[in-house]
Amino acid sequence: MLAHRIIGKMEGKEDVSLPAKFEILTDGACPFCQWTRARIEPFDTAGRLHFLDYNDPDVASQAPFTRAELDREMHVRAPDGSWSAGFAAWVVVLRALPPLAWLGWLLGTPMFRHAGPKLYRWIARNRYRLPGSPPPCRADVCAPPTRHAP
Repeated sequence: MLAHRIIGKMEGKEDVSLPAKFEILTDGACPFCQWTRARIEPFDTAGRLHFLDYNDPDVASQAPFTRAELDREMHVRAPDGSWSAGFAAWVVVLRALPPLAWLGWLLGTPMFRHAGPKLYRWIARNRYRLPGSPPPCRADVCAPPTRHAP
């Protein structure tokens, strides 16, 4: 199998036997992000998810987003190089997970596509009040951004 992969690369053939990776950028110091990751990873039966901590300067420099944007919501880079954020990123992640792909397709329908971002923002604001969620951060590393009145 390894020889097949090496020969295929030498001949310029794409290696379709390896799963495509979805890069998920989260705050690696955030207890809620860690909690969510621990609940999602068991569904990654095809090994398609790769979690990255955007606190790592090398990781952050690869993302076309500001620190404030990365702090505000989850970002995902698909194998084709396209980026998604927030609710749309969750739709992408769910579709990549064989046991939950159906849910990703359902949430991507027009009925949910419009309400989904509002639900995502509500969950983000209330993430430490959700049943079973971890306690909030003790530092501002993963504190949700505060809104200032205009």
